[in-house]
Amino acid sequence: MRLTEKVHHILTNHLKEGDRAIDSTAGNGYDTLFLAEQVGPSGKVIAIDIQDCAIRSTRERLESAGLIDRVRLVTEDHAVALRKLIVDGHENVAAITFNLGYLPGSDKSIQTCAESTEEALVASIQLLTPDGYLCVTAYRGHSGGTSEAETVETFMRSARSEGHSVECHEPGSSNSPPVLWVLKKN
Repeated sequence: MRLTEKVHHILTNHLKEGDRAIDSTAGNGYDTLFLAEQVGPSGKVIAIDIQDCAIRSTRERLESAGLIDRVRLVTEDHAVALRKLIVDGHENVAAITFNLGYLPGSDKSIQTCAESTEEALVASIQLLTPDGYLCVTAYRGHSGGTSEAETVETFMRSARSEGHSVECHEPGSSNSPPVLWVLKKN
């Protein structure tokens, strides 16, 4: 099972009609679409990406599926956007996803970075409802990817020591495969 499929499997068993969810790295919109399907007509998804082209792609995917009304699209760095959501009182989010790295098929020099991702993860914990899920897929095979993956690992190990349930899923491979961290808030 691919890591993205694993995330979807976990969240299918967790999300329900009326929930709120966040896709912190909208990319091409696949996770946003999945989340919009799961939360149903009375739910809401916020999709964040720093790139206009990613938000456009996500919008097109949602419009094609007839689900654009369930999603608010935000063009901004994920750390900044998530901090604003805290200030605006958007707590009680059932699930937050991150698919770190760069947007496939676009400028690879535009990518998530360890410092911003760490800030976004800290904000995510504050936004999640108890028993809410934080799913972070970190890609290590690109410039800056290893450093960012190490930052995520450090964050997750600290969260585990604070009582949150944390699992790591790492495909067996001799190169640098992506790693999935799944946190369930205590």
